[in-house]
Amino acid sequence: MTSNSHLKPEHERLVAAYLSGEDVAEELLAECKTTPQLLTTLSEQVSIERLLAAELMAENDTQSFSSEVIERILPEQSSSLVDRVNNEINNIKAPTPWYEKPMAMAASIVMLVSILFAANYVDLQQDFAQVTKIAAVSPALDSLHIGNHLGRGEVELHQGYSEITLNNGVVLVLEAPIKLQLKSAEQVILDHGKLIARVPPNAIGFRIDTPSSEIIDLGTEFGVEVNQNGASKVHVLDGEIKARGNTEQSYRHAKKDEGLAFDLAHQVTNFKSDASEFMRVLPGNSALEPDYLHWSFNEQIEQQFPSTGQGLTSEQYPAIDRSPADTPISHITGVFDQAIEFDGQGNWLETNFPGIGHDDPRTVSFWLKIPKDFSINHAYGVVNWGLQQDYAAWQISPNPEAIDGPLGRLRIGTYQAQVVGSTDLRDDQWHHIAVVLYGGETSNIATHVLLYVDGELERTQNKSIAKIDTLLDHPLSRPLSLGRNIGYEDKAQHEQQMFFKGALDELYVHEAALSQQQIQQLMNQNKLALENESIK
Repeated sequence: MTSNSHLKPEHERLVAAYLSGEDVAEELLAECKTTPQLLTTLSEQVSIERLLAAELMAENDTQSFSSEVIERILPEQSSSLVDRVNNEINNIKAPTPWYEKPMAMAASIVMLVSILFAANYVDLQQDFAQVTKIAAVSPALDSLHIGNHLGRGEVELHQGYSEITLNNGVVLVLEAPIKLQLKSAEQVILDHGKLIARVPPNAIGFRIDTPSSEIIDLGTEFGVEVNQNGASKVHVLDGEIKARGNTEQSYRHAKKDEGLAFDLAHQVTNFKSDASEFMRVLPGNSALEPDYLHWSFNEQIEQQFPSTGQGLTSEQYPAIDRSPADTPISHITGVFDQAIEFDGQGNWLETNFPGIGHDDPRTVSFWLKIPKDFSINHAYGVVNWGLQQDYAAWQISPNPEAIDGPLGRLRIGTYQAQVVGSTDLRDDQWHHIAVVLYGGETSNIATHVLLYVDGELERTQNKSIAKIDTLLDHPLSRPLSLGRNIGYEDKAQHEQQMFFKGALDELYVHEAALSQQQIQQLMNQNKLALENESIK
């Protein structure tokens, strides 16, 4: 074969191997899809016009042959394009040495070239991806909507999360800010940002390119992050991948819990993968009118603040003031009418509502005011229920633990596991708070919890990796309480973090994972837009 200075040595080897009868069609196909020059050289090497004169005389020209291939591929919507292309290639009988049967060899080469051009044409013309979920995406900044069909082109997300499902079953979970190129159902180019890829067995070989690496799936779930400079990391969460810095390098393999980091000099380092760095799944659509309980704190009947709403059961659960008789809960002006204020010394409320258990979906929302002189000894226990046992509690607080993240930020804890937000709440101003768990048998506090402050999604940090299992039926489980640490022990003089200091208004507990739009409705209107107006 005549050497071509425009081709890499590896490409020359592939062409020579194919012409000599070796079974390298699949590998050659993969390289041709990303290297147009290889297609051109492949055609030149076999002298298409001369060699096809005898065996392809019935064809008017190469264009008509390509058109026929396109017509054969386009109607077959039930199988993936790659499967159809591979079938065409595999159905070509492996050629005997070219010098013995050049006409058959040339015909197969033209078949390969034509199918590749046809494949490229079809990919350009057809959508191969769909937006299947979104969370906290800003309509003002981003145009992604559930149901959008996508083809080749750029996808950019400035806020929130989006799930894109490719027609070969690959699921991509994108975390803003992110920019990527959808090349095909088999290839994505990630410019910067974070994503998760879940690849089913039929799509093994799915590829993600970055400015510093090339990553190929071998049947797995993995996360990829690329910083603004182009350096990249791949975290293998399940299964196996292979990756390299560039085509001059050999692939390196990584399996579950392993990671590979690539710098712009294509140097590779190993590290332990970290699932908490990624949002692995997104919530589905929330119910339009989910069951809920609501404590407005506008009125007090004796020592009780009544609950309202359509209820998670047929009962209502008033919040009973358990404060010392000489220091009852105080009323102050709230966001919507009246609110309550806790003194951090002994004020707290208790209900008989057991809470929402195990990993069932839930949204807890309320207005919160934290004083400027916030103390870590008066943080725990804004809202809580469950059991003070590993991962069995559900407690919302301003963060008092520096080891877990910045102080005074929104915190959800399950006892021995937590997620901490980024907005400093210590300003003596009202902030709308929402904590969303969207549940499921694989629910994890690091990947299934969203925090919102003032209607906007929080950047979270120091996330624990722990299964959520809120226990309601243990003898020591506690019902929904306000203002007291779930770990409170009577007469425990050594414990200082007992009671919360601050103000609370309009507490809602929904038995559903509310969307950002619904959370903003609660913030702005103090009700969901489609709530039954007759329910009070």
